[in-house]
Amino acid sequence: MLNRLRAPPRPAAAVPDSPLGARSVFTVGQRWALFAAFTLLVALRLPDAWTHGRFQDEEATVFLAYAWHHPWLDALFRPFAGYWNLGANASTVLVAELVKGGVVSLERAPYITMTIGLAFQVLPGVLILTGKAQWLANRLAVVVALLMIAIMPATSEVSFNVLHIQFHLALCTGIILALDVPDSRLARASYQLLLFLAPLCGPGAIVLLPFFALRAFLDRDTGRAWQFGVLAVGAALQLLIFYGPSPVRGHPLNPALIPAVMLVRMIALPAVGIQLGNRVAMTIVDSLLEGGVLVWLASAATVALFAALVWKAAQRRDAAVWLVLSGLSISAVTFGVGMATLNPLSAFNIQGGERYNFLPLCLSASRCWCWLCGRSSADRSSLHSAFSC
Repeated sequence: MLNRLRAPPRPAAAVPDSPLGARSVFTVGQRWALFAAFTLLVALRLPDAWTHGRFQDEEATVFLAYAWHHPWLDALFRPFAGYWNLGANASTVLVAELVKGGVVSLERAPYITMTIGLAFQVLPGVLILTGKAQWLANRLAVVVALLMIAIMPATSEVSFNVLHIQFHLALCTGIILALDVPDSRLARASYQLLLFLAPLCGPGAIVLLPFFALRAFLDRDTGRAWQFGVLAVGAALQLLIFYGPSPVRGHPLNPALIPAVMLVRMIALPAVGIQLGNRVAMTIVDSLLEGGVLVWLASAATVALFAALVWKAAQRRDAAVWLVLSGLSISAVTFGVGMATLNPLSAFNIQGGERYNFLPLCLSASRCWCWLCGRSSADRSSLHSAFSC
């Protein structure tokens, strides 16, 4: 299995800078057009927010309020809910200082946090359109990957706000894991900066640290080792200095039920939508409360499905398997112990914490749906000749 996860050796005659990914199937102009369309889709998902401006949840009531009433240095390094959210802290400190200095009115302040949040939200699209990977050397794969990030149902909670920069940086972390190490120093430094910041904004990216270690070991690549090291430094700073217990977390869900939650949030939700997905969830929960076997059948079927997909990807050495592994690990930790809830069964509620849907859907589910869409015949034949075992 580990040998199958190892990146295939580059042919001796290959040119180091040979394009893979979106650059091999789209022109520069087409990629700019795709990025513009992607940004527009993301920005217009909540059009009323841009019309009136808004702070999201604790943006104003917690982060901005603390930055307003305390010295900026204290506000910058203050942990909240058990971890340090550098993105939210730094953004709200900036807003507080600008408003106090008369540069921006308080009424216009929400547009600053919204713009900062949007800038981070489109970074995964930048990685997809500029990164190198065989799994992106297909027009359909590129477009579907962008669409899945932009319009996945029941994920709008993470849209253009600084609270949830952490989720977009964690998504960038998973994408970087599945991309080739870039050739240019600037691109390498940019990847490493994202990997350093991601764990400092939230714990999600830390879950992926073992996979970076594994890929660095399998690829025997200095660039991979640097990526692991930078992510590890950021994770160590978060865990050793800021991370702590939170009264709203740590209410574990029965591990045997986690796959059933995955079935609801990662398969039913994108397949049939919110309303029917919640019906599936209610049926499973009713079975659980009545002592039925449906919930256990759902868990077993989900485990079998994802295991088959991971094995299939590993067999053909598709680097996108790292996306699936990342999404599965984050979803297992999130649905198991990471949700801010007092009732573990609320994990079955699709709209109960939409932010928790975002990473599993964009990492694992989106890649699975790309596989289901299939590849072009030419792409399949080239993959077969290059990666057949």
